[in-house]
Amino acid sequence: MHIYAISIDTPDDSRNFLEKIAADGKGAVRFPLLSDPAQKVIDGYGLRDHQYDGQQFEGLPRPAIYLIDKKGRVAWAKVEDDYKKRPTIEELRSAVNALQNKT
Repeated sequence: MHIYAISIDTPDDSRNFLEKIAADGKGAVRFPLLSDPAQKVIDGYGLRDHQYDGQQFEGLPRPAIYLIDKKGRVAWAKVEDDYKKRPTIEELRSAVNALQNKT
């Protein structure tokens, strides 16, 4: 299994963000944070949060987690409308376990 995160930030901004997380004492992020400043992936998955159109944070995506199977298909997805909400660890663990049991 591989985990990736995708951000609209530039590679430098993402690197700085990861360094800040690592310095907070809670541990480093141990998966790649990919950069999508042109928002191609975000738009491809329909994640652009249009409430920010025309504002400073235009292009900001809704938070989402996708589990993609070995054939490249979305096997599970959770997309939130509120950027403060995230799936619980239990939800994610259950979805991962279900996907692993199918293979």
